Amino acid sequence: MAPAKNNEMEPQVLEARIKKKWQENHISSIVSIDGKPAMEKGENYCSVIMRYRLEIVYCSGEKSVKYFIIKKLPPSEAQEKFLQEFSFFRNEIHMYSKVLKGMKTLMAEFEDRRETLWCEMITYTPYDMIVLDDLQDQNFVMMNRKENLDFDHSMLVMRTLGRYHAMSKILLKRLLIYPNDFGSFLFSQPLLVNICFISSLTVLEEAVKKSWGDKWTHLPERLRKVKSQTQEKLSKLDPVDESRFNVLNHGDCWTNNMMFKHVEGTNTPCAVKYIDYQLSHYNSFAWDLTYFLYNSTRPDIRRAKYKELLTAYHQSLINNLKYFNYEENDTPTLDKVMEEMERLEFVGFLLLISIHVMTTADTTEAMDLEKILKNLDKPSEGINVDMFCSLKYRNCIEDDLHYFIKKGII
Repeated sequence: MAPAKNNEMEPQVLEARIKKKWQENHISSIVSIDGKPAMEKGENYCSVIMRYRLEIVYCSGEKSVKYFIIKKLPPSEAQEKFLQEFSFFRNEIHMYSKVLKGMKTLMAEFEDRRETLWCEMITYTPYDMIVLDDLQDQNFVMMNRKENLDFDHSMLVMRTLGRYHAMSKILLKRLLIYPNDFGSFLFSQPLLVNICFISSLTVLEEAVKKSWGDKWTHLPERLRKVKSQTQEKLSKLDPVDESRFNVLNHGDCWTNNMMFKHVEGTNTPCAVKYIDYQLSHYNSFAWDLTYFLYNSTRPDIRRAKYKELLTAYHQSLINNLKYFNYEENDTPTLDKVMEEMERLEFVGFLLLISIHVMTTADTTEAMDLEKILKNLDKPSEGINVDMFCSLKYRNCIEDDLHYFIKKGII
């Protein structure tokens, strides 16, 4: 079904779907529907996200206000084609309607009273629109992507990823979901390798020559060498090896795809919910951990607290597998977790010089996806070189670059 181009029709379509979904709540009518963008430019790239306010009347005559989020395909034909080609919306709808629903059933079976790690999907249109509960209305907030996450927030993410991975393992064991239902890591596919990693390496090389000074004159040659090897290296890292501890990865664990609830009056997180399940994939648990730690934890905290963060994940994984009666003997030891993370350090490097810089940039013009998709022969033209030149970015990753050079990763 093609996405509706006439936004004036949208409230009518939504009203019909919402009333049908909420019949059991005895809703008599929806008095008004008003929508506005839920995110500013530069905060999201793969969908149009709107926040809607509904004034409703119950059959009893009582009135109330509800909020919800709607995700739609972007109006750009190039972006729409790209998202449809990689089944972004189909994947996310499958996650909500099958996988997360299965996890909720699992929690009920074990009388798990903890908060779910996701919001509820209210309804959808195959495959261009998803309507979700508004987490902001439940006191969840999004953190500032430009600052990355501190230690407390990162620890909560690591613990909840352990829980999420454990539940996915139970569903897989029970054959309620299947590995073949999910594609491979999106950024290992040739088109995305070119758009994301090769182009970023090209722009970083330009930035180093332009503004990084004499200290880094040796880096451009290393970057060119990495660029020539990236596709081959990723093709060796990406295939699923069933001898490893494989789970269903969220796939896109960065700051804007998680929302936190805090202890009242403090910045202490007490709950987190994950959003945006468009890139979920089946593979080693280390893919999610690498993606999160190199994209969204403050680099200095990641380096200083690396083992502590991984220990928190490992303990949570063990505890939750035990809680849900997982009886296999393939659970990784902490040493195995560390080994698996080391195996994917090249991916960590690629994330630091691409997605990390784009998602933490002070500018709202980090990249022009439309320009990239229309210039696939030279996608680097759609990436803003200035963010690679910034002192903030260089200071954040200098220690990592020294480490990667010392390890022979670059």
